[in-house]
Amino acid sequence: MSRHLIASLLLSTTALSASAMATAPSTDIPTSNLVAASQYVAPHLVSPMALHVSASDLPEGVPANASVLLRVDVDSYGHAKDIRVLRTFSPEMSFRVARAISAARFEPATFNNHKIDAPLNLVVNVQR
Repeated sequence: MSRHLIASLLLSTTALSASAMATAPSTDIPTSNLVAASQYVAPHLVSPMALHVSASDLPEGVPANASVLLRVDVDSYGHAKDIRVLRTFSPEMSFRVARAISAARFEPATFNNHKIDAPLNLVVNVQR
């Protein structure tokens, strides 16, 4: 009779441990490395009104709605690098605008709150 008692006591402890393991929560998704979403913020000119080309530097015959289209690489420090003129009405004016853009300050692009290098298409409207 004592053999049956020992066997039943051993079996009851394995049943309890099995039920405890069965009720423990389990997930297939690790929670420590989850990222909600990626966030990109494009670079932008800090003060667009600070961009100035002297009226005396404007060539004669500048149309009233003249603009220069540029592609600028903005580094992670906010400096313009590799300025390319994509569309202009005057080679002389594109030189003046590119020189003004190279001296301008930009807010760099960010990706997940880290500053990064990024390209920027920029339209500069020229007014007399």
